[in-house]
Amino acid sequence: MKRLTALLFLLVALNAAGQNIVAEFAKDLAEGCATFGYSYSMTGNVPLSGSGTIRLQGDAFSMEGDGLEVWCDGTTRWTVDTVAEECYIEGVKPGGLDYEANPALLVGAVDKAFKLKKTSSATFNSQKVTEAVLVPLTDGGNITELSLMLTAARKPAGLLVKTSEGNLITVTVKDFAIGGKSDVKDFSFNTRKLSGDYIVTDLR
Repeated sequence: MKRLTALLFLLVALNAAGQNIVAEFAKDLAEGCATFGYSYSMTGNVPLSGSGTIRLQGDAFSMEGDGLEVWCDGTTRWTVDTVAEECYIEGVKPGGLDYEANPALLVGAVDKAFKLKKTSSATFNSQKVTEAVLVPLTDGGNITELSLMLTAARKPAGLLVKTSEGNLITVTVKDFAIGGKSDVKDFSFNTRKLSGDYIVTDLR
């Protein structure tokens, strides 16, 4: 009985520690502007891979990689395809990071769209990490489970994302840093910068 009690106490303590590390990471993220590089790969019927860089502050972000530039000030999103020379402008709902299309943005959604299921010690990309397994707060999305890998310094080493189609997306994060907050205007995009060859489509 004593062993069982001790085991239950340990499990509760570990879960509380996991909740703290995720909550503390979310707090760190909310206090500044994060920058990081990422690479990703997806298994499944149509394997995909890519890489890029992100600057993230609340619902605002700028992102570059795989021939795309994406800018979002929290209310409007500009997607610039530098290969096809096209730009799409869309309205976005406040609080709605487009992490379904851009899995690396999940770094900024752990406290907004997911709840903690469990935590454990793990190794990711040759680093010792705390693996925080999270599940969506609401049903119906494409993502069914998310594992956030946090280092002892509360920095994300990467993500494992499971989808409803049975795909597994592995996101590796590098050079993660949080600096001072930027003016939200820095996350908007001026289409006048584009050459006359670009086709601009406003979908708002």
